[in-house]
Amino acid sequence: MTRAPYRIHKLIQDMMRDPAAAARFATDPQPIFDQYEISPEEAALLDSGSMEAMTGLGVHPNLQMKYLRLRHSGGDGAKLVGAGPLDAYLDRLLER
Repeated sequence: MTRAPYRIHKLIQDMMRDPAAAARFATDPQPIFDQYEISPEEAALLDSGSMEAMTGLGVHPNLQMKYLRLRHSGGDGAKLVGAGPLDAYLDRLLER
């Protein structure tokens, strides 16, 4: 497994701390990708949200779960508090 660029991990961590930014990211991620200097190739892989893509990028498994929460919050920062869509992550992980 490769190591994700720091800026990808920082993007995920920062979005989890800032509900307003997370809401913007959930509805239109491109400006956030630009802000964190995510390359078009990296953005395409992150947009896919697949386990394979994120693992290929080297995103830490904990941050993969957080990223899926960001992408599936529907722009609702309140959904970032609590368990999140862990079931969806596990379904993808276990290919259910």
